[in-house]
Amino acid sequence: MRKIGILCIAFIMALSITGCWSRKELNELAVTIGLGIDKTEKGYRITAQVVAPRQAGSSSGAGSPPALIMSTEEKTVMEALRKMTTKLPRKIYLSHLSILLIDEAIARDGVLNALDFVFRDHEVRPNFDVVIVRNGSAQDALSILTPLEQMPARDMFDSLNESEKVWAPTAAVTLLDLMKWFNTEGQQAVITGLKLVGDVEKGKGKDNIAVLDSPAKFEYSGIGVMKDQVLVGWLNDSDSKAYNYVTGKVKSTVGKVECPDKEGQFVMELVHSETKIIPLIRNEKPAASVEISVEANIAEVECKLNLNDRKVLEQVKELSGQKTKELIDHGIKEVQHRYASDIFGFGQKFHQKYPKQWKKWRQEWDHYFSEMDVEVTVKYEIKGRGRIVNPIQKGLVE
Repeated sequence: MRKIGILCIAFIMALSITGCWSRKELNELAVTIGLGIDKTEKGYRITAQVVAPRQAGSSSGAGSPPALIMSTEEKTVMEALRKMTTKLPRKIYLSHLSILLIDEAIARDGVLNALDFVFRDHEVRPNFDVVIVRNGSAQDALSILTPLEQMPARDMFDSLNESEKVWAPTAAVTLLDLMKWFNTEGQQAVITGLKLVGDVEKGKGKDNIAVLDSPAKFEYSGIGVMKDQVLVGWLNDSDSKAYNYVTGKVKSTVGKVECPDKEGQFVMELVHSETKIIPLIRNEKPAASVEISVEANIAEVECKLNLNDRKVLEQVKELSGQKTKELIDHGIKEVQHRYASDIFGFGQKFHQKYPKQWKKWRQEWDHYFSEMDVEVTVKYEIKGRGRIVNPIQKGLVE
C-alpha cells in the first residue's frame, strides 16, 4: 500500500510540474489590447496596438509612447499576425485584447472569414468588444491618440461600455455574443459603429493630447444590422435605443418629451427597465406582444409645470410613456420593413414556445418577421422629481 501511495504522490507531482509546459514569459510577448482588420486588394491589413514594454515594466519609459502600432498585410489574418515578427521581436499575444475593429468593407462582405481566426484561437478570450469603423480604416482608428487614457484601445472599450450603460443607443457586442448569434436560430446579430471625427492625420501625433480640443476624435454612432453575418444597414440613435429596449439592455438613459402646454420640453432619466416578449399565433401567423416596464425620474424641466399637482404628474407620466412607445414602435417597424432582419430575437421566442410551428416558418422567417404584428405596451412610473420639485421661475427667488 505504501508503494502505491508513493506512486500516486509522484504522479500528482509530475502533473503539477508539466502543467506549465505552454507558459510564456511576459518579455517574450507583445501584449495586444487593440486589433484592427481592414480589407485590402492583397487580403487583409492587420493592425495591432501593443503595450509598450517600457510602460508595462517600469517607470524608465517616461516620455515614450504608451503603446505601439504595428501593421502588416497578407492574404489571411493568421499569416499577417505571424508576419508581424518581421517588425517586432515578439509574438502577438491576444489574451488581453479589449477591442477588435473591422472596417465597413469587411462587414458588407461578411464577417465570418475575417473573424474565423479569433473564433478558433485557444489563446483568445471572447469577452472583448467588436466594432465596425464606418468612415475610415481600423488602422486609422487605432492610431489616434486619446487624452483620457494612455491606451487608446482601452479608451474605446471604456467609452462603448459606459455609453451602453447611461445613453443606450449603443451596444457593447462581444465576440462571445457574435458566436452565440451566429449559432442561434431566430435572432440576427448587431454590431455598433464607430466614426472618426476631425483631422485623422493630426490625431496620430502628440498634438492630439496636448490641446483642450483634440483635432481628431472617435465617436460611437448607430447600431449595425446584420443578416446572415453580412451588414445590411445602420440604425439611427432613436431606433438603436428601441433595439436596446426590446432586447432588455437599457440600464439607464434620458429622453426629452414635449410639455403639455407645447411651450418647451422636459427630460426624463430612466433608472430601471424590464422587457418581456410574448410570442403569439393569430390566424396561423406569428405575432408578438412586447411589454416594457419603465421607472424614471424627472431630470430637467423647461416649461411651467406644477409638479405638486397629481393631475400634472399623471400627464407627465402619460406623455413620457407614449413617447417611449412611439420610439419603440418606430424602431421595430424600421427594422421589419427596411431590413427584414430579426435582430430582436422574436424567432428565438417562437422556437422555444412553438417548436412545431417554428419548423414550418424557419426557412422563410425573414418574410414572416417583416409582416408580423408586434404590439408594444409601456408601463411608465415616475419615481422622483429631483432636488427641486417645481422649476425655478424668475422673481420667485429674488
